Amino acid sequence: MQNGATKHISVAGAIGLCLKKNIRFAAYRLPNGENPEIVVQFAPTHQMVSVYDLPHDIKGFLVVPFSINIYSPAFIINPDIYACGCLSELQLKQLNILKPEPVQSNESHIPDEVSHNGYINQIETILEGIGNGKFEKVVLSRVKTINGSYIPVLPEIFSLLCKSNPNAFVYIFNAGPHLWIGATPEPFLKAKNGTMQTVSLAGTRPYNEKNSNIGAWNSKERLEQEYVTRYIAGVLAHFNVKDVDLQGPYTKKAGNLLHLRTDFTFRSEEIIEKLGLFLNRLHPTPAVCGMPLHESLELLQGLEKHDREYYAGFLGPVGLNDRLSLFVNLRCMKVLTETLALFVGGGITADSVPEDEWLETEMKAETLLSVIQTISKH
Repeated sequence: MQNGATKHISVAGAIGLCLKKNIRFAAYRLPNGENPEIVVQFAPTHQMVSVYDLPHDIKGFLVVPFSINIYSPAFIINPDIYACGCLSELQLKQLNILKPEPVQSNESHIPDEVSHNGYINQIETILEGIGNGKFEKVVLSRVKTINGSYIPVLPEIFSLLCKSNPNAFVYIFNAGPHLWIGATPEPFLKAKNGTMQTVSLAGTRPYNEKNSNIGAWNSKERLEQEYVTRYIAGVLAHFNVKDVDLQGPYTKKAGNLLHLRTDFTFRSEEIIEKLGLFLNRLHPTPAVCGMPLHESLELLQGLEKHDREYYAGFLGPVGLNDRLSLFVNLRCMKVLTETLALFVGGGITADSVPEDEWLETEMKAETLLSVIQTISKH
């Protein structure tokens, strides 16, 4: 949509207006993108979707939780307004006449935190299971909460995340009681111009020159990434995808961190008619759950004290500008009226050192914490 009008509003300004009215919207900036984009839905209710039966011509901003339940459904935010960079005069007028919706955020839904010692104990339980041969890898997560009313400064947080994380998918969405923001480094599935790509991303180190050399990474980190690579290769084989171009593993910068990454590229036509089935089979990967998959999932459901909700699910624009851009929802937080709940996690393997794993989650939390601290000083 062209912006040929004299009166318009930036995406950051539109985020502020949408939050003030508590209407359904999603704004995002694609990795290495110049301008943020926004979709606004006029209707105040969820349009639920079934990932299994996802139509290939669906349009909007898709949000899928780690595990679908009545509290965390999969849904799409419809693009009744779509804009890139700024909204036109007509779009601003449409936004202004939308009626405000009552706030549904409920502080009783604050996810449970786990202490340092509690997290170490959880890791020890996982390591015991790995030692007994039950698991190869398990991805454990935790929540870090911050008290404060941050909703009014979310447009500023969004803009700062865009500046400080140029290689990440930066997003914010508001849908009923669900208000989330994040800067994730991990593509899930992308498609454009007849080509699809998914990635294996695992292993984490601080960003510095030494760690940029893949030879500096140890067997634990390489193995963690290899599990994900093997899993994705198996899913592609299950769907008889041929001529897969494999690139990696290589190191990829994400904010203040580095990860090991392998890219899988193939023709869209092999998958597009079975998109829902493919997404359903691909999610969750061992990068966010573990190996073997079902046993790891069962362990985590009993071990973690919180519902992951939309953390480690996937989200992004579909069908807009003839592309699909879905990302795993990492480096993210749930926003409540008086609390921020940051979600972080890491892969536990036989070579894991519990204290190192705790420190890795602390490093990952810095992606958001550094921006929150900058805002708090203003």
